[in-house]
Amino acid sequence: MEKNLYIDASHPNETRVVLKSGENIEDYEYEGLKNNLIKNNIYLGKVSRIEPSLQAAFIDFGRDRHGFLSFNDIQSDYYQIPKADLDKIKQEEEKAREELSKEIEAKENENIAEGKLEIDDPIEIEKETTDGLDNKENLDEEKEKKKENKFKFKRYKIQEVIKPNQVILVQVIKDERGQKGAALSTFISIAGKYIVLMPNTPKGGGISRKIFNPTDRKKIRTILNEITIPKEMGLIVRTAGSNKTKNEITNDLDTLVNTWSQIKDTAINSIAPSLIHQESEIIKRTLRDMFDDNTQNIIIEGNEGYKKAQSFMKMIMPSNVKKIKKYRGKIPLFIEQNIEQKLNQIFDSEIKLKSGGYLVINPTEALVSIDINSGSSIKGKNVESTALDTNIEAAEEIARQIKVRDLSGLIIIDFIDMLSYGNRRLVERKLKEKCRTDRARIQIGRISNFGLLEMSRQRLRESAIKWKVTLTHESFAQKLLKTVELKAIINKAKFVELRVCEKISDFLKENFVNDLTYFEKKNKIIIDIVSDPSLIIPEYIINVQNKSKKTIELVEYYEKLKNLELQIKENKSNGDKDIKKFHKKPFKKKPYFKKKFIKKAAAI
Repeated sequence: MEKNLYIDASHPNETRVVLKSGENIEDYEYEGLKNNLIKNNIYLGKVSRIEPSLQAAFIDFGRDRHGFLSFNDIQSDYYQIPKADLDKIKQEEEKAREELSKEIEAKENENIAEGKLEIDDPIEIEKETTDGLDNKENLDEEKEKKKENKFKFKRYKIQEVIKPNQVILVQVIKDERGQKGAALSTFISIAGKYIVLMPNTPKGGGISRKIFNPTDRKKIRTILNEITIPKEMGLIVRTAGSNKTKNEITNDLDTLVNTWSQIKDTAINSIAPSLIHQESEIIKRTLRDMFDDNTQNIIIEGNEGYKKAQSFMKMIMPSNVKKIKKYRGKIPLFIEQNIEQKLNQIFDSEIKLKSGGYLVINPTEALVSIDINSGSSIKGKNVESTALDTNIEAAEEIARQIKVRDLSGLIIIDFIDMLSYGNRRLVERKLKEKCRTDRARIQIGRISNFGLLEMSRQRLRESAIKWKVTLTHESFAQKLLKTVELKAIINKAKFVELRVCEKISDFLKENFVNDLTYFEKKNKIIIDIVSDPSLIIPEYIINVQNKSKKTIELVEYYEKLKNLELQIKENKSNGDKDIKKFHKKPFKKKPYFKKKFIKKAAAI
């Protein structure tokens, strides 16, 4: 199917990229002022403090929140320990790497010989059968021994090897999210078009697990054995490099090695904390990651974006410059190509399927739940065939939606119940097949007897859509009445003023008149409901007063954004008060010296 890449770079503060296959949106990237991402950026940081309880350090790398650096993510070159111990650690690290590379090669050879489609395939692997508890215990013991051998050299603790104010080169591996700071690592990785270079991790050459064809893997392995990889470096061939020649991979390696040398030079001449290397902007990143041989055209709206794309394409793939085309239409590109209408669906929790069924996506704090309903889908011969058709269509749509919405973490899918074991496997394979093109790491489980499938997806970036579970108008009105009753009885109040938005005020007066009159008569109080246009639906103010209408207690609830504004105002007003207090009480020197001097003079 024909694929086209559409880039809207006409807006000064945001850039949007859509990969469209036929009429379906396959991938979506967004970059703007609201989601200023720092993932994969390289910084020169300084150790601000060490936490022995967490076995981690907090790094000041120039942002408002300090980054979190785990002990396992610290390279041994940064250890401040005796040279003899450091040499031993280096030797044991090399041994561990050699053993690991041999194991990987042996596994690959076995899989190629057996003709397996993919290494560590969670669906294809059958459950291991063990005879009794003894076998399980033996397996656990073997695993523990392997772990001990693998991490034998990790006998030091973080407080012994890293010191405060130590300068350290770090890369962001997880973006800042909510109140959490960024996660950092000293193991640097620089992504190219066909390979990922790991300049301070001497692992040799590796191959992406998403390249599952045995012949492709064998071909790449021979290329990696032929090219010269620096001893102190390692690389992984990306999915885009599966059908590439030796020269293309070598050229990509040379450009990345030059980038690393530039990073080192800038780091030496910089003072911590400072930004050393910034991950490519959205246009360069999407041309590097999304563009492939199947992409027919790259259509760009916006003059600056067009020039950037052309110059970058000339540098990495000169033969494909002719595919870049500038959009000159009067109607915006995304509206002209029917993209805007489809992108607006990401704001809806319900997605309709062509067969008549629909999906309901509900992101929560712990996980994302996706429910599949047959709706008006009645094309099948019987219940089982209808369920199978709807589930297969839903699996295709789910694979698309998790990419477009960037849903990550634990995802639970509630498929329509199917009795046939074979039908369940078909749905699992369809989902797995469609998720293969996803750039994020994905693990897919099996459909349980309850019709639930568990899958996990790597967080590439923070989702552009924020969801929130809110109460209905009726439940919110009940909550307000109960709060008013509780506060009035506890404070022995006589007057209660309730301030809410106009919509809730009208709703209370229309639907809860009997409840309000009963409560007023029972407790001999007066409740006054006032509509406040400055408030929105979840916000309210309850003013509890006594006989003389003096405020006993003031209960206020504002949304987070408004709450921040109020805090800033309060801090400013408090600051002004403190300044006034200071001016009111000028400093006066106590006259102790004066008194002593007068007494001595009198005695003389």
